[in-house]
Amino acid sequence: MEKKRFKVVIILLSVIITLLFLSIILINDKKEDSQVVIDEESGDESVIDEIDTKEIVSDPVESIEEPSGVLYFVIDDVGNNIFQLKPFLELPMKITFAVLPGLKYTREAIDLIREAGKDYIIHQPMEAVGGQNPGPGALLVGMTQDEVRTIVTNNINEYYGVRAMNNHMGSAGTADYELMEYLFNVLKENKMSFLDSRTTSKSVGLELAEKVGIPFAERSIFLDNSKERQAILEAVENGLNISEKKGHAIMIGHIWTEELASILLELYPYLLENNYALNNLTELFIGNELDEDSWY
Repeated sequence: MEKKRFKVVIILLSVIITLLFLSIILINDKKEDSQVVIDEESGDESVIDEIDTKEIVSDPVESIEEPSGVLYFVIDDVGNNIFQLKPFLELPMKITFAVLPGLKYTREAIDLIREAGKDYIIHQPMEAVGGQNPGPGALLVGMTQDEVRTIVTNNINEYYGVRAMNNHMGSAGTADYELMEYLFNVLKENKMSFLDSRTTSKSVGLELAEKVGIPFAERSIFLDNSKERQAILEAVENGLNISEKKGHAIMIGHIWTEELASILLELYPYLLENNYALNNLTELFIGNELDEDSWY
């Protein structure tokens, strides 16, 4: 009987010793996979489990694909009211607003555009061949250099840090060498760029921009010469073709074209799916003041 009890005790001791040995092994393994961190203030030690790097799988690096074309949508004639502006402000895409100076809703429109995080430029009124009234703050053929400087400076001061300008009307003004040279000198002094809306084929904008030395671009296409839906869609398609060949396209529409905002909203998913990049107009000019590649 005593012998049996002795054997049981021996077995139990063996089991206990085995369990203790296994525990020591597990603790050592745990320490090897852990990192001791000492608190600099208290001197206390704490153990932080290390991450098993073998289990980390890196996400595949996406290839950077060149865009099919870069698109710049510019919406002219902003400032006459607010209700026509609101549908364009709700667009989820980058878009640039050309805001007329000196109108009742000019400042409110600028504030709303800024709140929406959108881009804007000065829509500078200039003399038209037909004699139409271009609106307040207009530049007219025959003005002196001082008159041009005063008008343009006052217009610039109505905006917040504006970087660029395009012409409103201006079929006579943009074709006048002296008037455009006066204008471009003021723009250069203010580190601003110019988008020629190309309301006339006789524009001297490119020639003078190269002479004076300011970033310059030209409209590629008008979106709404006709307000018909199909005509607008065809105009956008023409703009896409231009961007694919040239690298970019500047497409100008007008705030008063009722369906334009909804058409652009409908087209937005298609443009993204087909890898077109949509940028603000001022992005075309930034950093290119002295770069010959900025001439378009």
